Amino acid sequence: MNSGQRKYDKVTHPLDVYTPEEIRAFKQGGYWVDKRLVDYLEFNARTYPTKVAVVDRDRRVTWAELNARANRIAAGLIALGLAPGDFVGIQLPNWVEFLDVLLALQKAGLRAVIMQTIYRARDVVYMLNKCRARAIVIPDQFRGFDHIAMLEQARGDIPTLAHAIVVGQPGVGMHSLASLMQHPDAGDAAFKGLLADPDTIFKVCFTSGTTGLPKGVVHTHNTDMVPPLLTARSVGLDRDTVFWMPSPIAHTTGLLFGVYDAVICGGTLVLQDVWDPELALQLISRERAVFTVSATPFIAAMLDVPNLHKYDLSSFKYFLSGGAPIPPALVNRAKEEMGCLLLRVFGQSEAPIHTLNFPQDPWDKITSRDGRPLEGCKVRIVDLERKRELPRGEIGEYATWGPHVFLGYFEDPELTRAAKDDEGWYYSGDLCTMDEQDYILYVDRIKDIINRGGVKISAVEVESMVMEHPAVAKASVVAMPDAKMVEKGCAFVMLKPGATLTLPDLASFLEAKGVTRQKWPERLEVVTELPMTPTGKIQKNLLRDRIRDELAQGKA
Repeated sequence: MNSGQRKYDKVTHPLDVYTPEEIRAFKQGGYWVDKRLVDYLEFNARTYPTKVAVVDRDRRVTWAELNARANRIAAGLIALGLAPGDFVGIQLPNWVEFLDVLLALQKAGLRAVIMQTIYRARDVVYMLNKCRARAIVIPDQFRGFDHIAMLEQARGDIPTLAHAIVVGQPGVGMHSLASLMQHPDAGDAAFKGLLADPDTIFKVCFTSGTTGLPKGVVHTHNTDMVPPLLTARSVGLDRDTVFWMPSPIAHTTGLLFGVYDAVICGGTLVLQDVWDPELALQLISRERAVFTVSATPFIAAMLDVPNLHKYDLSSFKYFLSGGAPIPPALVNRAKEEMGCLLLRVFGQSEAPIHTLNFPQDPWDKITSRDGRPLEGCKVRIVDLERKRELPRGEIGEYATWGPHVFLGYFEDPELTRAAKDDEGWYYSGDLCTMDEQDYILYVDRIKDIINRGGVKISAVEVESMVMEHPAVAKASVVAMPDAKMVEKGCAFVMLKPGATLTLPDLASFLEAKGVTRQKWPERLEVVTELPMTPTGKIQKNLLRDRIRDELAQGKA
């Protein structure tokens, strides 16, 4: 296969999208290590069985215990009739049970559909149906939301779903995870014949798309390993590292740089399931945490805790962050007030962290740039029309190629071809520059995405749901700046004659439709007309300017 034959009609194996020569280079270079996460788990369980692997609230689970739990659950999943290659949804908070299930899936040769707990019926149904999932694992309740009731209502719309497994008290016709854990631990050898080839798909995680529907990002065991392995090597993480993770581990950030890195390194993973800055400081201090990767609002909130000085944060070295511009002043504050390096990174679910400000980099780069490429990850800035590489310092679209890049979007060759070219380069839709030393600077984005506290929300998708309200004639949703969350959604709507609409009305409507709460617009502007181009397109740039100016002027 030559580069011109990358059709992306299939994305089930690297041979679908890479040449044999490229695959050989990735493996000989030590980027694709031909291992699964459970290989590291089983090594840890044999080598230091009594070492604490996971701290989850008042629970402390050793490596031997974590491995045994995964073995028992894997046996339970097999007893339910699930077969290698089946997809299983995981919608769990930052609890040790997430690791139990994820690792059990690998042992049983199953595949994961990773879903954040904020997703509601509409998204859950779409994602499970897209992957034809055979089972899902959910909490009974989390943060006041009844996940069982949601699934009971939605289950009839998911024809392939045979089993629902619940952490907590199960609903009618559901299984408890505790019951699966009653199966005996037959040992690691019992699953050797079920382990998948590291070059096959293990998980699909979904990211917001500009077309209005979430896109299923496909990674293999091998591609999944690249960003956490390279990050660990670059920062110096090892079995003595305590990883603190407040970001959802059902999101690429928390999963790869919390769960994966902790298992790969054999360190200890400290989980925080509900965000609270004082609790975060307590956990870092008590557990002697060293490292995290998380969203900027998290460290900003910790720095604003009034009694910050009372916590012993001397162990905490690295807070890696990306997904939004990071003010140099915040980087300076992190070093001065918490004693840690706030290192800016750049990446997406399609190509997680592939530029990083290394600890030894010049301070002016650490404060003002978004990192330089990790080993083996190629980066270039191209013009928007012909995708030709631009001279250093010019603004263009950010593109990357290498062993870290996803195979494609699950069963969506058209979207894959729109994101990846015939040479395998992934185009992020972000505007960046690159300086002479290869440091990246994020400038803006091309895609119409609302960045709410690190969670990317498709404005197009939200618009389509707002338009379903019977009072709405036309709608446009744009991002508005927010000091705490970076951005929130603002809906500009034109109403039908005689109709009225308030923000609470709109919220009630979206809640009834099962729309994820974080996607709801958090400001409503009722207008008599929307600015249009001569060709009939809404001029969103004018709407963004308007709401930005109104907020700057203090108009509520």
